[in-house]
Amino acid sequence: MQENPDSVAPLEDFLRDKVVRAVRLAIAEGALAPGRRLTERELIELTGVSRTSVREALRHLQSLGLVEPGPNKRTGLRVAVLDQDTVRHIYEVRAALEPVATGLFVERASDEEVAALLALGEHLPDVRTERLEILQRIDHMVLRGARNPVLEATLDPLLTRIHALRHVSTRMPGRSEAADQEYRAIFAAIRARQPERARDASYRHIVAAGEAAEAAVQLLQPDRRLAALMHSGSDGPPFP
Repeated sequence: MQENPDSVAPLEDFLRDKVVRAVRLAIAEGALAPGRRLTERELIELTGVSRTSVREALRHLQSLGLVEPGPNKRTGLRVAVLDQDTVRHIYEVRAALEPVATGLFVERASDEEVAALLALGEHLPDVRTERLEILQRIDHMVLRGARNPVLEATLDPLLTRIHALRHVSTRMPGRSEAADQEYRAIFAAIRARQPERARDASYRHIVAAGEAAEAAVQLLQPDRRLAALMHSGSDGPPFP
């Protein structure tokens, strides 16, 4: 019995996307640190997909800027290492697009979507890992509620790197407390259904977050260079 080629392609896409989702989640949650070597064998064992699907997933991750070639051919691919210039570029794009998404969310989201977002955002937990997870959920809720698929497709790939940077920037002294005030301003504007006010609050938050992320990366660069060297010769610890 011959396989239907139309059924094979969606399955291959599903398996590729399974790997992409697993790696994106691990990067966002900090389980895969910048410079961490990625091997096909490890990804095959962790996800149970074929070598072909893993290779396609790695090519896609590389196109998103989440994965990059290592310092030499022997090391293969690694999680992208973010320097100050790259962080600045990410936040420049974020500052241009995310306030637009926030304003569109205010204008286009249903009352139920707004209520669901505020229920999460106005009661952020004190536990850092739980807090970061909820902020990531809020990011995706805003994108969906903005009802702009082009904007979502453009900004969504950045969210993985933005969330990973939150793990670093929120360790800067005073940053979490300042971010709390910025979030309150954004949520108040969303509750009031004032799009221009929401865009302004979002922009101010992103500028402050970008400055903190750049400062944090500058402090951590020596450690990251060392981590990259350490991971370049070994598979490193497994990720969930």
